[in-house]
Parts: sequence; C-alpha cells; structure tokens
Amino acid sequence: MRMQRSPFIMNNFFKKIVQQIVVVTMLTVSSSTQAGIVAEGTRFIFPSANESLTITLTNTSDEVNLISSKVKTELLWEGAESTSYKPPFVVTPPLFLIKSKATGIIRLIKTENTLPDDRETLFSLAISGIPSGKQDGNSVKIATRSTFKLIWRPQMLSELHPEKAYQQLKWTINQNGRVVIDNPTPFYISLAVVSVNGEGIANAGMVAPKTTRQTNWCRSQKMCHLNWRTIDDYGGMSPQVTTILR
Repeated sequence: MRMQRSPFIMNNFFKKIVQQIVVVTMLTVSSSTQAGIVAEGTRFIFPSANESLTITLTNTSDEVNLISSKVKTELLWEGAESTSYKPPFVVTPPLFLIKSKATGIIRLIKTENTLPDDRETLFSLAISGIPSGKQDGNSVKIATRSTFKLIWRPQMLSELHPEKAYQQLKWTINQNGRVVIDNPTPFYISLAVVSVNGEGIANAGMVAPKTTRQTNWCRSQKMCHLNWRTIDDYGGMSPQVTTILR
C-alpha cells in the first residue's frame, strides 16, 4: 500500500528550510543571473487576454536551491509609479527546489482583471535562490533576490506597437533647469543608456504611461545635450536618440 505524505509534514518541511534563511546573508539585486539561478528574461509582459505566464529558471550552481517567488507592488525603479491595485495573479509554486544543473518553472496564474485598460500597470517579481548544503568553517552562504519588471498589458494595447513608444517621448527643460520627460503613450518606457553633456546617468529608470517625469540631470547648465536609448519587451535596445535642450 502506497502512503501519501501529509500536507502537515510537507508544510513543516518547507518551514524548516525557510527558517534556515536567518543564517544566510540576503542580497537584493536587479538581475537575471545571480548565485547560479538564471531566469529566461530580464522583464516579463503579461497580456491581459492570457490566463497564465510561464517563466523558466535554471540552477547553474553545484547546490540544490530553494526558490521563493512573489509578486509585489513595491517598485525599485526611478520614475515607476506604484499602484494601489492588488496584483491580478498568483505565483505557483511559491516555494520549490531546483537541483544542481537542472531547470524548473514558475507560473503566474491570472486571478482577476480589474486593472485599468487604457495603460500598462507595473509590478515587481522577486525571485530568491537559497542554496542548501552545509557551511564550511567560517564561510557564509549567500541567498540572492533578483527583482524583475512584470508588466500587465491590457488587450486593447496589443496593436499599438509598444516597440515604437519611445519615439513619442517629449523632452523639455523648465525654468528651474529640470529636464521634463513627457510620455503620452499607454506604455511603460525603460531608459537604458542615458548621457547628459557627455556624462553617463546611472539607473536612469523609467517613464510611466501618460505621465511626465522631472529630473535634475541638467540643473545649472545653459544647454543640455542628451543621448539616450530605451529597452524593448525582449531586452533589446532602441537606436540612440540625440536631444538638445536650451
């Protein structure tokens, strides 16, 4: 007779593993590759017409990793606008093990569709990899959390060519010397490589749909010479655009 494992035993099993996190140093990053856990992309688009989205993870390390995944409304990127809406999907499984050199998947399942239908909504997808195994001497095992952009795209936007949205950005400089970026489109636009008067801007961030964003990139300067590029749905970059503001 084959015995089934009790859900209580399985819950205790995962609880014991998660409790081990207290002896692990947790680092927070925005990347697709950390501590041997590789995701198949750097950003993920969830079309509202779909019922689910599958993401493949690969463990390239020599240890089993416990994977923990969660969708959050807190956003890490400059210019992003947090939403008051509850994420319209759940992650399954929220906890699972990936063996060394193996792959696993997480699936985002749609639970409702109550978000605005005239613009995209941004969430963050946090994926943590917690290595197993015994510590050697004074070594510290490091768990990493990678945070990815997760964009909800309403069905009515699917024919509007999001890859061309960057062409509609409008750049001006106001009387206080602040650069104002106007995004009239319904899409989130991610700024990739931005330089101002020859100086690179680290973490240039995003411009939210149908909003304007102000930056202090050109304050106290008479002329602002900008070179910039954006990132598309697949992680590719747009052609470089040069904008001169006076």
